Amino acid sequence: MGLFDTIYFDRAYTCPVCQEKIYSVQVKAFENQLETFRTKDCIGHAEEMRIIKEELFCSRCREDIGKSIYIVEGRGILLGITDSLGEAQRLLNDLNQEKLVLWYHDLYQRYISEREEKHSYQRFLEDLGEWYGERLHECAETDSATLGFRFIWNSRYLIGALGPVESIERFMTYKKMKKAMDELWGEGHETLDIYYAEEIDPGEEEWSVDVYQDDLNDRCHLNWTWTVMSRKQLVIDGEEESDLTEWVIVVEEPFSDAVVCKAVERWLLGRGYEFGVRMIPLEEAGGSGLIRKLREMDIESEVEGAVPIEDVERELEEAEDRRLSDFIEGRANKRKVFYYEGFYGSLVPDVESDRLLGRIEGIAEVIVYEGKTVRECEQRFREAVSGYKKG
Repeated sequence: MGLFDTIYFDRAYTCPVCQEKIYSVQVKAFENQLETFRTKDCIGHAEEMRIIKEELFCSRCREDIGKSIYIVEGRGILLGITDSLGEAQRLLNDLNQEKLVLWYHDLYQRYISEREEKHSYQRFLEDLGEWYGERLHECAETDSATLGFRFIWNSRYLIGALGPVESIERFMTYKKMKKAMDELWGEGHETLDIYYAEEIDPGEEEWSVDVYQDDLNDRCHLNWTWTVMSRKQLVIDGEEESDLTEWVIVVEEPFSDAVVCKAVERWLLGRGYEFGVRMIPLEEAGGSGLIRKLREMDIESEVEGAVPIEDVERELEEAEDRRLSDFIEGRANKRKVFYYEGFYGSLVPDVESDRLLGRIEGIAEVIVYEGKTVRECEQRFREAVSGYKKG
């Protein structure tokens, strides 16, 4: 099959069979280096002027849908995608020097952005190597403010991460979020609908809520988008704000939907995005991330295959009794100190847990008892014997 390039559309097409949205087409007319292109991107050499016909393909139906599109390249620039050959020819014929000059400015700005993006990756890799190479993540005595200044560009990805992999995941997740937000803004979205699943009473002082935004979750493959929490909750959790990931937002106010919306809007504005934010009920949300996974679960099958909690508790108790019995058996100072209705009971000290342990000796079943005093253990021994005889 070989490699290909991907052309993204200015507007999505809809599959007439399954109604799936089609956002791009894969082509082999360019360099075939797995590059992605959009309108106004430079896709070839300056002398190239051509129209390329491609058939749309639905990823859900797994077949061509009988729809052709025309990719227009003029002077090496992707001028646009049209539905007919006539539209494509007009688009190519309308190209003039003034339009090329204007598009050159757009291309230059894009070049500057891509150069800055490249530098951000380079800085991160350098900081990552220094952070873990000098084992700074193990230096608890180092002032986090000092580290934050030293690693000013990447401290949120490094401080608090459990290891290099988590640092990389933090960095890449934030990059994907920014790219997705750029796409949404470019597509004309002005308001982001958000929602949450937790049940929190308005006015609560200590709170934390995971916020979902379906478009961002789907495009970035996130379980949720932001976590908004009160500073009082942060103190209770024993965490430092500098240790938190980029998408955790700390606020001072008690809980309310308005506070959450304001916090997300402020987060977006601080990163150059002027989206409005609207809270919608969970019932009206499309569902994404963990919410979608929960909705897609076969609850009846899960219930049928579930183990009753009583059985789990009983198995845990039996396992603990066996562990304690092995502990008693292994003690050299074990003594049969109790006798009741034909049964003997042992008694040994467990210094680490500050208690006395014993079991009914001479039977196949494992029955243990415990207490703080010898008298208490004797009473528990008698109760255990009575229960064993009744059983």
